[in-house]
Amino acid sequence: MSANVKIADGRLELSGQITADNAVSLRRQGEGWIASLAPEAQVAVDLTAVTSASSLLLSLLLCWGRAAKTRSQQLTFEGASDHLLELARLNGVAGWLTGSA
Repeated sequence: MSANVKIADGRLELSGQITADNAVSLRRQGEGWIASLAPEAQVAVDLTAVTSASSLLLSLLLCWGRAAKTRSQQLTFEGASDHLLELARLNGVAGWLTGSA
């Protein structure tokens, strides 16, 4: 299954399965959108349609987080699966992903 990133309702929507074949392209697309927003903007990422959680997905989200942070933007995630939350917990970034850090 392929993955897709699109802008809808003022937020970034990620869907499908993140793989080694598509992670770099998705990263660039998301970083491009983040860069197009005003500094200090609120950046929402909808993960509801992501079909599997992996370290690649977590890495992608961390990259987007760094891109937003360099622009003093607030990045939030919606619809993270239990599996992704557990993976984030195991990697010590659960608070960052849930916004409780």
